[in-house]
Amino acid sequence: MQHQVCILIVEDDPTIASLVGIVLREAGYRTFHADTAADALRLAETNPFDLVVLDWMLPDTPGVQICTTLKERAGRRFLPILMLTAKGELSDRVTALDAGVDDYLSKPFYIEELMARVRALLRIRAAENERDAAMAALEAQNDALRVANEQLRTMQAQLVQSSKLAALGEIVAGVAHELNNPLAIILGNAELLSPQHDPEDQRSVAQIIESAKRARRVVQSLATFARRGPMAKEWTSPTDLIERVLDLKRAALRSSGIALEVVCSSDLPMIWVDIPQMQQVLLNLLHNAEYALAGMPAPQVWLTVVRGHAEKPPLPPAQAASAGGAFVCFDVADNGPGIPDHVIERLFQPFVTTRPPGRGSGLGLAIAYGIVTGHGGQILINTQAAQGTAVRVALPVDPPESVSGQE
Repeated sequence: MQHQVCILIVEDDPTIASLVGIVLREAGYRTFHADTAADALRLAETNPFDLVVLDWMLPDTPGVQICTTLKERAGRRFLPILMLTAKGELSDRVTALDAGVDDYLSKPFYIEELMARVRALLRIRAAENERDAAMAALEAQNDALRVANEQLRTMQAQLVQSSKLAALGEIVAGVAHELNNPLAIILGNAELLSPQHDPEDQRSVAQIIESAKRARRVVQSLATFARRGPMAKEWTSPTDLIERVLDLKRAALRSSGIALEVVCSSDLPMIWVDIPQMQQVLLNLLHNAEYALAGMPAPQVWLTVVRGHAEKPPLPPAQAASAGGAFVCFDVADNGPGIPDHVIERLFQPFVTTRPPGRGSGLGLAIAYGIVTGHGGQILINTQAAQGTAVRVALPVDPPESVSGQE
């Protein structure tokens, strides 16, 4: 439906107001009349006029004064004002134009000239409206491009991270293979040396055995990180997966004085995963939370499983609400000290850890990252100093690869 142009006539002379109104209506315009400045401002509050024909000499306020008010109320929207008055001196025209009037017509006037000026002002208004619409469209496109650029930056960072991990994986696989045999020889011979009669010798042998076992655990973690073989995936329930993990970790958290709150949504679908690998991911996250809470007052861990989106999880004690989505989200949150800013950027790189030497290999999150991305999922982290950390493992509800047959 085509917009009908609305024109406000502000004129205290009823004869002139009637004449102007008749001429404008015959031209197809809709008109409103006000014979005072107060009435004009009141009508302008409720009607988006396309043009104002304004008299200078009004009974309450001069037209040049309300002109400024009308322009301010229009804001960014262009409202053309045609001053129609008997004041025709040069100084009067200058005063009116400085007040914001867009055109000036002296009484008495010709109907043809009035209509020509009205049409000219309406053309200018239409051009201004088109420009505003084009600017709004450009701003919307700019916002969309900005969002797309941020998404590309995120994808680029993920690709760089994946490439780095793939390259490291090849190196690590070779290192792990080369270390396995020497470690087996060291450990086997050290165990043959035990027991020793000399306490000092016995302590040295025990240290060799303990160090060799630790080195073997690191090598095994390296081998898991570098593993490129096929995953043994199967359909499983997220709640069953959580129960398996908690069977291994619940007692340790309790003995550390850490309260555990588990919330599983009732609308969770089955997921297609390598169960032992996903157990390892969730165990690594719980290990990290347990370490972060050491020495903290009222330590607590929240384990939440919902169907949602691949976005940053809420910080504790808030819990994610199940709102549908393409992912099953496992959120592990703690009320610990948070992760330092200088660690966040390198968090998924191997051997990056916040623990002191000897307390962690720095492979847990790197391994988890490789496993989760291998499942077509994502790991997202939300952390804030003194408020805690929340880690989300988002696994796709519909796996990207074919599920017919065993992988």
